[in-house]
Amino acid sequence: MSIIWEAYRQLFRPKSTEKYPFGNREEVSLPDGFRGKMILNRESCIGCTLCEKDCPSGAIVIIVDAKGKRPTFFLDRCMFCGQCQESCPKKCISYSKEFENAAYDRKSLEVR
Repeated sequence: MSIIWEAYRQLFRPKSTEKYPFGNREEVSLPDGFRGKMILNRESCIGCTLCEKDCPSGAIVIIVDAKGKRPTFFLDRCMFCGQCQESCPKKCISYSKEFENAAYDRKSLEVR
C-alpha cells in the first residue's frame, strides 16, 4: 500500500529534470571549475613542451611551424584532467564552458 501512496505523491510534485537539448542552452547550470573545451593563448605560449610531457592520455602533440613550437590538443583523446593547465608555466592553457564536443570528423576535435 505504501508504494501506491508514494506514486500518488510523486504525480503532483514539480519536475526535477532539465529540458537540456530542447530548452534554452544558456540556462544550463555548470559548476565552478568545470573543464570544457581547451583555450590556448598562443601569444603567451613559449613552447616549453611541458604540457605534452605531463599529459597522461597523449592528447597533446607539439608542432613546429614558422611561429615556433606550439601544442595541438586532440579532444577525442583528452580526458579533461587539467594536468596541462597546471603544468604550464605561463598559464596559457585554460578551459571554456563549452561541453558539446560531439563531431562527425576528427579534424574538428583539434584545438590549435
